[in-house]
Amino acid sequence: MVTDEKVEQLLERITDLENRVDELEQENEELKQENQQLRKENKRLRAKLRWYEGPHTPPSKNQSDQEESSSSPPDEDDGQPRTDGGTLGRKSGHDPEWRDAPDPDREIEVTCDCCPDCGEAFGESAGVSPRLVEELPDPQPPEVTQYNRHYYECHSCGTETVASHPECPDEGQFGVNVIAQAALSRYDHRLPYRKIGDRFEQLHGLELSGASAWHATERAARAGRCEYEQIRRQIQQADVVHVDETGIKRDGEQAWIWTFTTEEHTLYAVRESRGSDVPAEVLGEDFTGTVVCDGWTAYPAFSSNLQRCWAHILREAEDAAEKQAEGEPIYRALKQLYVALQTRLESDLTVRERAELQRVAWRELESLIERSVPDGPVATLLGKIEGGLDHWLTFIGEPAVSPTNNAAENSLREPVVLRKIIGTLRNDRGMFVHETLLSLLATCRQQGRNPYDEFKRVARNNEMISRAQTVPAVASSG
Repeated sequence: MVTDEKVEQLLERITDLENRVDELEQENEELKQENQQLRKENKRLRAKLRWYEGPHTPPSKNQSDQEESSSSPPDEDDGQPRTDGGTLGRKSGHDPEWRDAPDPDREIEVTCDCCPDCGEAFGESAGVSPRLVEELPDPQPPEVTQYNRHYYECHSCGTETVASHPECPDEGQFGVNVIAQAALSRYDHRLPYRKIGDRFEQLHGLELSGASAWHATERAARAGRCEYEQIRRQIQQADVVHVDETGIKRDGEQAWIWTFTTEEHTLYAVRESRGSDVPAEVLGEDFTGTVVCDGWTAYPAFSSNLQRCWAHILREAEDAAEKQAEGEPIYRALKQLYVALQTRLESDLTVRERAELQRVAWRELESLIERSVPDGPVATLLGKIEGGLDHWLTFIGEPAVSPTNNAAENSLREPVVLRKIIGTLRNDRGMFVHETLLSLLATCRQQGRNPYDEFKRVARNNEMISRAQTVPAVASSG
């Protein structure tokens, strides 16, 4: 028999369940809204990730691998984890590197007369605890020199000659040290011209406006143009040249900065064209070396002796495999072929063995091209492989040729950083300065030379050459 008390309990239970249902429905609605927001955020992040991991994105811009490696847990044998996700100390197998101790320029004897605790007077020193301290001297103020340049008139021919001095520039009031420092501040330290002027005033008390800093930098570029042309001639004679290009603005309009790099020289050229006329101009139409490049159409239009970049095609193959199932075996086959070729070339192969290896690799690429796939990213990929079939395997027959164009991509990093800072080049003068000083700086670093010393040498030599070309007779002032 159901009593009134049991009925009331049942009603209370039903009420509790109804309230719970209402709470769950409300919670479900909130979760739906949150899920929609997360889907939108996921879509946005996937679009951003596709840009970073796109097939044409160089490895230097690929952030996902770095983030993944930094977030992975450290090995137990690597010590305590750092707060940034890495591990303490050098990597396993790496020898430690110690900074060489410099020779002291002076020695100061630091002594003490008595014990700081009890006041007992000390006798002779029990020993010496040396400590080397490296310090910069206070910045020096500018040295102002007035050159009283005497001029003379020839009684025979009437020519007027002004005496010259090796340390006195023919134009402007700033010497070679100021010119070299202004150029390096701009293109090595990436400072705006206004900040360059501030730096000179703060460190040396030298008043230098932003416009004066620009003119000093332009003088450095004019002085270094002869060196720039020498770099171009060296590259024209090279057996292998890595070439690449990236966009840059000129007065807000699209232009391109090209890089041509070898083991010891790098030359930049800012042009409004992205066509084959630029490598023809820089390298010369009769260039006989091998060009290592990506798949841009300007390169086969310029030369038939190419090495296409395997890093590019492997990234494109990986991207196609993610978008289309038929691309997975093609990407895997391409990667295995590349790794096998690299391993085989590590041994000292004869010319005949290299030729045979090249024929085998050629057949492997042909077998990939002959695969039947539906239209889409994989078909596009196979079309690119077929279009560059004559240029994928040059590195097998020519040991000096690299299978990737990483050297050119690396040389473009500095111009890309500067592009983000300066935004746009204003005119032809800016293009001239930009390509000249970047080329000199990159080549100095490749050859292990001190850029500051080299910029001073170039500026000083230019003054001497200018005088030799413009002054018919020189009376030395000592």
